[in-house]
Amino acid sequence: MKQKILLTYVESGFGHISSMDSIYDALVDRFSSDEYEIEKSFILTEDGFPNLVKMNGFLIKQVQNTNKIPYFGRFVFPFIALLGGHKLLRFFHRQMAVKSFKQGLKALELRKPNIIISNHYFTDLLAVEYKRRIDPNVVVINYNPDPTLHTFWDRRDGIFIVDNPLAYKKAVKYKFKKENLRLVTPCVRKCIEDNNLTRDELRAKFDLPQDKFTVVIADGGYMLGRGPKFAKSLIKSGLPITLCVIAGDNKKRYDYFKAIEEGRGKLKVSPNMTFRTYGFLKNAYELYGAADVFLTKGGPNAVLDSVYMHTPVMINYCPHVIEAGTVKVFIGEHGVGETVYRRGKAVKRIRAFIKDKSPLLQYEENIEKLLAEGNGITAVADIVEEEAQKQRLVYESRGMIIGEDDGADKAQTESAQDSAEPAPDYNTDIRIAEDEDKPTKEGDVLR
Repeated sequence: MKQKILLTYVESGFGHISSMDSIYDALVDRFSSDEYEIEKSFILTEDGFPNLVKMNGFLIKQVQNTNKIPYFGRFVFPFIALLGGHKLLRFFHRQMAVKSFKQGLKALELRKPNIIISNHYFTDLLAVEYKRRIDPNVVVINYNPDPTLHTFWDRRDGIFIVDNPLAYKKAVKYKFKKENLRLVTPCVRKCIEDNNLTRDELRAKFDLPQDKFTVVIADGGYMLGRGPKFAKSLIKSGLPITLCVIAGDNKKRYDYFKAIEEGRGKLKVSPNMTFRTYGFLKNAYELYGAADVFLTKGGPNAVLDSVYMHTPVMINYCPHVIEAGTVKVFIGEHGVGETVYRRGKAVKRIRAFIKDKSPLLQYEENIEKLLAEGNGITAVADIVEEEAQKQRLVYESRGMIIGEDDGADKAQTESAQDSAEPAPDYNTDIRIAEDEDKPTKEGDVLR
């Protein structure tokens, strides 16, 4: 039999997708297709389970709300933490949103994974519950794509990977089991790491002027933050720059700025300025690389992409604790850019950079120091391989030889059934053991 590695994708901001893609790239390069089956799955939508699809939409909506509703994100994270964090969300999903929870377990059961990799709290919860209820032999591995850590993550089981010391300290504070914690450097996609085009070559690729100071503005995949206001202020400034706006999946924003670009909007572009509008770009990182400055909110993966393209960042908005962590790590600790929370300051700083690029050169030097620490995907692949080898030894001790398909899958299923509790009846309420959430005797780890 082959060991099946399942990567569970969630669109909860596009950073969750890109960080999972980075892990997928590393695993495909590392593992033999004769011994491993590596499957990527948008687990919440692929099977068309109606309540699970609704949950997917709900998660997307909350991400959008944190960006467009002032102080929503700053309220919801500490509020949920105050009410119990992961225990509250576990109760919500298992008792109040129980249909989507059952369907999530069913989606995992249909795929019969040996190893589940997640990077979102909900798929992490599903993986842990799948191990507890259906297949106790499954290995659960989580990668936290954020520069800090919130309380939503289920800490009862599974390897938990963080990509910087701040997140590691938070994990210890929240009483994750130290033997389950792993610290790596941030993970970026292979296509970005392998990029070898210069800034001039990237400008030529996008047909941008070579001799103008270039600013790229993005605001997450939904463009619901402060990006549009900053873009309008820069247009009004009339600075002799190239200004590129990436509207993402927000068609309303795209149409608005495209009208300006084509001279149909009320806002007029100075003859000194080159203005371009883009929708969602799979290769947005290349446009970041064409810029002198990338102006964006504190989304950690977009900032990381820009850093790997050797472009300093200007962060203009941090709607919640995760993106505030981006500032602490990338700006405060690594010095790869600066914050500009007011539009006037952004215009002032860019005007100053046109005259004197020396601050940007210092940021670029700091970027090189950060990149010298290496891409974390290699370390993540090492962790997955180590856990897969441990699982393989367990299988082989039971007479199940990796690579043999004749009856091996059946043997694995029978072995799991022998050692597991009866599978839950999806037509009845899922039971919750009374002692499941009680502290251990030591009182330091919640199950």
